[in-house]
Amino acid sequence: MHLPMLHRSLAAHGFAVVHLVQWSLAAVVTGSVLVTGWLWWDSRALDEQAVQYETVAARIQEANRQFAQESLRAGFDLSETRRKSLAQEVSFSKRAAEQHAFSWTQFLSALEEAVPPRVSLSSVALAPKESVISLNGSALTLADVTSFVNALESHRAFRNVVLSQHRVQEPAKDGDHQARSRPTVEFTLTVTYRPAT
Repeated sequence: MHLPMLHRSLAAHGFAVVHLVQWSLAAVVTGSVLVTGWLWWDSRALDEQAVQYETVAARIQEANRQFAQESLRAGFDLSETRRKSLAQEVSFSKRAAEQHAFSWTQFLSALEEAVPPRVSLSSVALAPKESVISLNGSALTLADVTSFVNALESHRAFRNVVLSQHRVQEPAKDGDHQARSRPTVEFTLTVTYRPAT
């Protein structure tokens, strides 16, 4: 008599799923190792490039330093301080060139024609590019300041007169006695100068 054969799997239920997960994890680990190796190799190449760049930068800095020393020996200062002062000198030269085209003789002659007898000027500042003149001065009375403004307005070389400020300056006191000077009116004004051509 034959006994029936039983086919029973002794493996735990879901073993195939576990086996699949193991193979997947092995593939992930292998891929990670490959990616890590590639990144390491790439970083080595980048490090080599960085070293090359640093070497070239160091060579350029050394060449610049030697050039600056040779220039200094030849009488040329290339320091940062000198470069800043050079920019200021260029700016000054430009302003001087602008003022060179400006005729001070012609301007002062026109201004002298416009200044009334009881007005005196203490400073004259020029912005040649805009042809704007700033005048500071004093007059004996406010009427003298008004007279000066009117004279500038009616002069052929001046226009756009703007009295920006004025104040009465009391005379200085010397002890109990007043000084001999009388009160004056100090003023500041701007005017556009257009010389006759």
